[in-house]
Amino acid sequence: MHKINFENIPLAPEQCVTGFGTTLIVAPHADDESLGCGGVISLLRKYEQTVYILLLSDGTLSHPNSKEYPAEKLRDLRENEMLDAAEILGVTAENIIFCRYPDRNVPTIQHEGFDASVASISKLMDKIKPQSIFVPWRRDPHPDHQAAFQLISNAETSNAKIYEYPIWLKELGEQEDLPTAEEAMPFRLNIANVLDKKQRAISQHRSQITDLISDDPEGFRLSEEMLSQFNVPYETFFISK
Repeated sequence: MHKINFENIPLAPEQCVTGFGTTLIVAPHADDESLGCGGVISLLRKYEQTVYILLLSDGTLSHPNSKEYPAEKLRDLRENEMLDAAEILGVTAENIIFCRYPDRNVPTIQHEGFDASVASISKLMDKIKPQSIFVPWRRDPHPDHQAAFQLISNAETSNAKIYEYPIWLKELGEQEDLPTAEEAMPFRLNIANVLDKKQRAISQHRSQITDLISDDPEGFRLSEEMLSQFNVPYETFFISK
C-alpha cells in the first residue's frame, strides 16, 4: 500500500476561506463531504460564506444485500445522514442538491449519459454561481470520485477556482495517482478550531461507520484506520492549475 506524507505541505490559516466566496462542495457519496471537506465547510460558514453541497450518487451499493435496508430505504437513510451532518457544519437543507446517480455508476466521460449530466450541472452552476468548487481528486481511487472530477471539469463553471480533495488516495493510491507539479498545487488548511465539529458531522453517517445495518456481511464500513486519517487538524487540497 502506497503511503503519502501530507504533513510536508504548507499549512494555510483558517482565515483564508474568506476569499473562497460562494462555494460548491461536490460529494460523490454521502460522507465524502464530511470526510474530505467537513473542516472547510464549517470554516466557510463561520466566516458567513455561502455553501452548497451537490451529492452525486444514491449510495445504494454500500449494503447491497441488506433486506432491512433495500435500495430506496438505504438511499433515504444516507441522504438523511448527510442532511444531519450538513446541519452540524452549518449548511441548510435548501442548499443541498441530490442527483441520485446509481452508486458506482456516476457518469464518466465514456458514459452515454455524460453530456446530459454535464449540461445539467452547468445549469446548476449558472444558478448558484460558485466562486470556488471542491471536488474529489481527479485520480482518487474510486470510479465515482474520478467521475465527479470529469463532470465538473467539463461543466461550465464560469472560471470558478477548483480545489480537489483526496479521500482514498492515501489509503489506496499508487505513485501514478499522485498529483504532478504541472497539474495542481497542494496546500493544507488549518481546521484545528472546527475539528470537533467535523468529527460530529462524520459521526452522523452511522450507516457507514457503525453496525447500524447488520444484515449484510458484505456491507461497506469505514475502518478505524481510515477514519483516523480524517481526525487531524488540517485538510489537504490540490489547487487545479
